[in-house]
Amino acid sequence: MIEIVPYESKYQAGIDLMIQEIAEEFIEPIMGGQKSNSVTFPDKYWVATYDGHVVGTAGLMIIKHEYGILKKMMLKKEFRGTVHNVAKLLLQTAIDESEKDQLACVYLGTMTQFRAAQSFYQKHGFQQIPEKELPADFLRNPIDTLFYRLGLAVDRLQ
Repeated sequence: MIEIVPYESKYQAGIDLMIQEIAEEFIEPIMGGQKSNSVTFPDKYWVATYDGHVVGTAGLMIIKHEYGILKKMMLKKEFRGTVHNVAKLLLQTAIDESEKDQLACVYLGTMTQFRAAQSFYQKHGFQQIPEKELPADFLRNPIDTLFYRLGLAVDRLQ
């Protein structure tokens, strides 16, 4: 059974192992030199577990209580896709929290090599935007090359 739970330090070893496994899938680096999740630790951070094992994460940075940045959205390879809906559960958790906090929108950055992730984000309402449309205080990972924005209910009412 999949559970989405708030981050606790007891999950860190499982997260580090998952990151290492994901990194081995790609030729290009995926972490911008970051070895640990401690760099730009999200304001809100969730862990997806399956039978007590870490299978995914998602984080949300909140900037000036105006918008969120989706960070650290990662899944173990065998939990990608629609079988367990882990990505959808993690993303919905982040969106629900963003709306609860009355944020206008959620941004994210990703890399060209993450084609399945790009398709997933677009399927869930994110629109690709040029880098120049990011807010000036957007916390950018230097290896991100593609950027997306999702307007939330507060944004659509304005």
